[in-house]
Amino acid sequence: MGAENTLTAYVDGSYNDELKRYAFGCVFLPPQGGIYLAMGNGENPDTVSMRNVTGEMLGAMYAVKTAMKNGFTSVDIYYDYEGIEKWVTGEWKAKKDHTKKYAEAMRTWGTQIKVSYHKVTAHAKVEYNELADKTAKRALEEAKGVPPIRMLEELETWN
Repeated sequence: MGAENTLTAYVDGSYNDELKRYAFGCVFLPPQGGIYLAMGNGENPDTVSMRNVTGEMLGAMYAVKTAMKNGFTSVDIYYDYEGIEKWVTGEWKAKKDHTKKYAEAMRTWGTQIKVSYHKVTAHAKVEYNELADKTAKRALEEAKGVPPIRMLEELETWN
């Protein structure tokens, strides 16, 4: 196993207060090349209060599930919101139901696939993080809920 079986994923979240909607954007960079995008959104009243953070969590979960579906043995998640990693590691205590469920799901999946977390600075011109951010913003209007997990070839490509 090595980098040849690792999916790189940049994830970001967004929120629109007028729409009361959160969204996520994922940028997938498989080792064989190509750039694939995925996005989704939601308006769940139980989780909308966390605004873009809900989108961030959905993006990270979507990335792990996509890596698993596509047969990768590991996934590198690049994120700009610290809770994505710290709730999972326990460095931050998950206090709300949805942060607890997020951390539990990520820990469970982490027994089936190696998940590595990499913090990047938001809005610092990190190319694929900026693309994940733009994709999440686009998802606020364009997405129709959280899409099913797909094979990479079925996702939107970016070049």
